[in-house]
Amino acid sequence: MKLAKLFKTMLLTAFMVAALAGTALAGSQDFDLENGTGRTITYVYLSPAHASDWIYQDELGPNKVLRPGESIFLTFSPRDNVQFWDIKVVYENGGEDYWYDLDLTRIFNITIRPGGTVSIESA
Repeated sequence: MKLAKLFKTMLLTAFMVAALAGTALAGSQDFDLENGTGRTITYVYLSPAHASDWIYQDELGPNKVLRPGESIFLTFSPRDNVQFWDIKVVYENGGEDYWYDLDLTRIFNITIRPGGTVSIESA
């Protein structure tokens, strides 16, 4: 009898862990983006990795900039069931930098650096 109860408990625990892991993958792409480039950013674009267009236009919002050392919290709606994302920024002078294939289901803080390098804090 005790063995059956132990088996049920283990099965229920395994089911709960699997359910929580699936939930995390399904929509936890929210993250902090910190400007470590040393330059003022005027536009931030996001797109699923390898997409042909930048589908999320100007995440900063109208008339907003991201100065060196500042950060912004970017949120995603549940419809975004994409794991890997690309980021594009445009600077005051019109220059651009890109960061590719970022696993936003595991990252909670990204500090972008010049030339496409990045510092990541992940769960």
